[in-house]
Amino acid sequence: MPDPLTEALTVLRRHSATYVEPVMAMPPRLHETMAATYLIMRGIDEIEDHPDLPPDVKDQLLTGVSCALQTRNIPGRLQAVFADHRDALPAVTLRLADWCALAPPEIAPRVLDAFTAMADRMAVWARRGWRIRDVDDFDHYVFSVAGVLGMLLCDLWAWYDGTRVDRSLMLGYARGIQGANILADLNTDRERGVDFLPAGWGAAELVDYVTTELTAADRMTLSLPDPGPARTWCTRPLAVAWAEVQGQRA
Repeated sequence: MPDPLTEALTVLRRHSATYVEPVMAMPPRLHETMAATYLIMRGIDEIEDHPDLPPDVKDQLLTGVSCALQTRNIPGRLQAVFADHRDALPAVTLRLADWCALAPPEIAPRVLDAFTAMADRMAVWARRGWRIRDVDDFDHYVFSVAGVLGMLLCDLWAWYDGTRVDRSLMLGYARGIQGANILADLNTDRERGVDFLPAGWGAAELVDYVTTELTAADRMTLSLPDPGPARTWCTRPLAVAWAEVQGQRA
């Protein structure tokens, strides 16, 4: 029977083309922490993005996940949260408790804190029906799903080797990466009846937004120690995001 980290990496490979290489490149302790971080994020995302669950059920599930991660009985609480929807939810979500157990004990509470916040904020957007009226709403949504992760990354680098990150530039990184993801999924999201863009925006306006934020992300990435795990982690997602922008402009 494979050990928990080996099994987690197998699941990660099924779900991510972008993040598997950065995770595999991380040194020990950070390796399992980043695997846990990606898989918890993906498990929560699968609830938000589920094509068949109604918003009220997503709200219930996301709020339940947030509450469960704040307890000492994460497996039992999550089992109760998912009980009525096990047939609808993917394995990466149903196994959230396994991913939570991967991070080293000295940093695990910070990881759980980040995803407690993320799940709770996603629940707010489920209740709002993902209605994004203006740029402020768009910034709010992007911070809810990506900014909180960016702040976690800053703390992980500091914990691991003392790397200090300009958090304002990290927000640009988070906005740029998430904006590029929304750009890539624009047509698919609209086909399922979800539009994350402010009123009056199309792909061109989103490209401009992402370009501005990725420029800040470039500055942040270039400021990171080279070589170092923080720069290794950030480089590939940034390259994928820029490629999406360039593809839209071609």
